[in-house]
Amino acid sequence: MVVLTIKIPEQLLEELNKKVNRGKRSAFIKEAIIEKLGQKPDDEATSLKNEVNQLRSRVIKLERVIKREEPINDTESDKENLKQLLNQSCEDETDKLIINQLIEFEGATTKELESATNLKRRQILNRIKKIAIRTEEKTGKKIIQFKRTKDNGKKQAWWIDLTPLTE
Repeated sequence: MVVLTIKIPEQLLEELNKKVNRGKRSAFIKEAIIEKLGQKPDDEATSLKNEVNQLRSRVIKLERVIKREEPINDTESDKENLKQLLNQSCEDETDKLIINQLIEFEGATTKELESATNLKRRQILNRIKKIAIRTEEKTGKKIIQFKRTKDNGKKQAWWIDLTPLTE
């Protein structure tokens, strides 16, 4: 055992004396330290990061809705219908993987798609252009777009535009 000396405010000591007898103070503090260390702050930080990311994506969706003055009807069935429409324009599983990445992350840079698909940038560019042309031929509207400006925290990224589908 090691002796540890700490400085605490008098108010905290008074509160500690009210709740714990003087003879059991050391055991109480030891248990509190063990309990606090057992909570794994990394797990708490990770869960907080996940919550923040979820809130951030919800805010971004709301900002997009406000910008376009669209009704909020971004349901899972809309995403599924969009996936089906775009998957019909895909030639193989790699094309479908690219489309699913764009839908799931609501846009992606070529670099992000490169790491997700293990394809080179030029191959991704060619595939997306072909998919965009096929979907435009089927729907008569441009759904997949490349934007150079910063949008949703991403600069020079590919986006799936839902407004042509709702018009």
